[in-house]
Amino acid sequence: MQASRGTRTLADFAGRKIHAECLRCEIRRRYDGSAMLARVGAKVSMPDLLNLIARGNGCTLNDAPTPNGIRCGMHYCS
Repeated sequence: MQASRGTRTLADFAGRKIHAECLRCEIRRRYDGSAMLARVGAKVSMPDLLNLIARGNGCTLNDAPTPNGIRCGMHYCS
């Protein structure tokens, strides 16, 4: 899960709060950026972190094939 060029990484959010939510699953979480950094590492891209957060909260849509068009709705919010 190496960040591609120009993609922000978790290291950019050390010392800040990270807010993520999925209205479909009714999940709304806040994470400490420094604690998350220690847990998953500095090179994790922010899009990949959303997938990790979704999986960690029990979402199966981000890994499942989506023939019916239903996709994971996890996103960053303020």
